[in-house]
Amino acid sequence: MSNERKGFGDQKREQKSDTVEVMLSAVTDGEIIPIEEVQDDLFSQKMIGDGYAIKPSSEIVYAPVSGKLIEVADAKHAYYIETDGGLKVLIHIGIDTLLMNGEGFQTSLRKNDRVEKGAQLATFDQKLISEKGFNTVIPVIVLEHDSVLSLETLPEKKAIARETDALKITLTR
Repeated sequence: MSNERKGFGDQKREQKSDTVEVMLSAVTDGEIIPIEEVQDDLFSQKMIGDGYAIKPSSEIVYAPVSGKLIEVADAKHAYYIETDGGLKVLIHIGIDTLLMNGEGFQTSLRKNDRVEKGAQLATFDQKLISEKGFNTVIPVIVLEHDSVLSLETLPEKKAIARETDALKITLTR
């Protein structure tokens, strides 16, 4: 029941023995779904990259990988982490939640902070997001990168934050 995609866009490459796998963990408790199921074209059509999404059952979001926070949105709804290997990962809490201007989101992190896999990124008010008419699904996107050979979503109905593997990324070395 995995959802494997080779490369990004039109870039098709065969896997070679000189590859490395990176696992992204679930960013919160909930149900992991393929990115294509997100009800927003920007994410479902992979306009900024490929990845997975999670329907949250918790209000705490954790880093799926270790790296440097290269961006923390002013509205505290989006976080970009760059790994030591140069892979960039976007964690976007909710759909169109930028329009909430930070209401219902909390973080103490700032741009250029170092985060370890499993560290808390933010908390959010799921009820408030829903009451304001926004979708609470959390897309986790790997931005396009030349070393990415394939991505495989590992759907899980009862994912546990920091413990459940959500996305397997195969990279060239």
